[in-house]
Amino acid sequence: MNSSFNGQILVDKLVKLNNTQQSIETLSHWCIFHRNKAKQVVETWQRQFYCAPRDQRICFLYLANDILQNSRRKGLEFINEFWKVLPGALNDVFNNGGEFGRNTVIRLIDIWEERKVFGSHGQVLKDDVFGRNIDNRNRNEKGITYKLKQPAGEQLEKLISGYNHVYGLPFDEDTLFGNYQAAINYIEKVQKEHGNDWNSNGSEVVAELQTQHGRLGECIEHLKSVESSRATLVTCLREALHEQESKFEQVHQQLQVHFLHIRSPVYFS
Repeated sequence: MNSSFNGQILVDKLVKLNNTQQSIETLSHWCIFHRNKAKQVVETWQRQFYCAPRDQRICFLYLANDILQNSRRKGLEFINEFWKVLPGALNDVFNNGGEFGRNTVIRLIDIWEERKVFGSHGQVLKDDVFGRNIDNRNRNEKGITYKLKQPAGEQLEKLISGYNHVYGLPFDEDTLFGNYQAAINYIEKVQKEHGNDWNSNGSEVVAELQTQHGRLGECIEHLKSVESSRATLVTCLREALHEQESKFEQVHQQLQVHFLHIRSPVYFS
């Protein structure tokens, strides 16, 4: 297994995450192997959690559960980092994941408390998640419709994070394309002048070809990172657009109802 940690590799793996045992356990083992980068792993997990479709977010909780339970024998790195981000993620699934999502959150919290995953703080987590929602459930039982909305700045934070990830990359796309094209041109030139029998053309030509091949590989890897980062940003933008369209439709319907009430005659008996 490659010992170097690459945040973009983790992003790609999280995008492909599904609820199969193999998918969750494979990625969990990869994360635990890089437990010295627990902070970066969990920060990436949190960012991708809020960019993921609703039906995939439960998979993220399953992944967190597997990491927590299998890493604690080796250290508290993931325990400490996930403690910072799990309350918000759990509330998101509890309120927006339907009955299956609510049951999943309840079961996970019960397991963590029973197995003392967070030590003596398990009850604190339970109170944090269930305490926020008990008033909402009581209101619904009385016939009052209530829907918990995301914090006003959450969507904006996701978009800012996505933009920073794209435009904060330590390389320039134009430079990458220039280096890529230069390497291609050199290889094509050697092929045209000497054919495929490069070894007979001297060590300098062979060494330069090896250098250009290395540059090509590096450019391709960097361009893949750019592509993946932009795909993540597009997903966040689409989610934000969908949210704004839904809010627009709600406001539009409320205005129509309001104008109908204004225009309709009122009769008193």
